[in-house]
Amino acid sequence: MKTKSNRKAGFESKYERLEEILDLLENEAEKIPLEDMLKFYQEGLTLVKECRSLLTEVEIKIEKISEEEKNQNN
Repeated sequence: MKTKSNRKAGFESKYERLEEILDLLENEAEKIPLEDMLKFYQEGLTLVKECRSLLTEVEIKIEKISEEEKNQNN
């Protein structure tokens, strides 16, 4: 089971890697072979999906906590 800090580190490392890939594709595309660009693009898509999944998980937890807090105050 992943701990909260592992999820946070996982998100942050995934996001940092995504930024690296984006920087490569935006600023060094002319130096990167097409096959490598495709690999970077595919890796980026995978990272986007994983980050969105982690964010959705956090959003659901926040909504649950907010609802519990609202119910306790009523």
